[in-house]
Amino acid sequence: GHKTRNGDTYAHRSDRIVSQCRAVIDMIVDAVRQPWVYHPTNETLGIDLAVIEGPAYAHANAYTHDGAGLWWGLYSKLRALRVPTIVVAPKTRAAWTTGNGNADKKLVTETVRAWFPQNHIADHNQADALALASIGAAHHGDPLPFELRDRHRATLDGIAWPEVRV
Repeated sequence: GHKTRNGDTYAHRSDRIVSQCRAVIDMIVDAVRQPWVYHPTNETLGIDLAVIEGPAYAHANAYTHDGAGLWWGLYSKLRALRVPTIVVAPKTRAAWTTGNGNADKKLVTETVRAWFPQNHIADHNQADALALASIGAAHHGDPLPFELRDRHRATLDGIAWPEVRV
């Protein structure tokens, strides 16, 4: 990413948000255009499902407003590209991972590292991303490196899944 300070202008902050949004979407598009990727269900990009974390409404700091701008930019672009997208609440992500919706980032990270010991998971952001990806993978019946428990099935049942285009 590229950093910003609280004192930067709204124009600078807007440019930063747009730049980050484009970088994320470009990375997704580049990944799915690899010759080994084939997903026939989405006519635009071939992405069956995007899973993103919902806002943490209880957390507010100097960057919350900018983060919301980036979140809406990504969500809106995924919709414009006709990618089926689900939004998973932070408590749902924590409950899926640890069995406790109020689990802290440290416990979520430790659990995900135990699930994926072969991967270097640098921080809670990467752990959250893998937890969200595992929710989508479980929904599609893809293999996971851990056995699905009742809490996982209950979490999947509680999510409003988008219709996948066939």
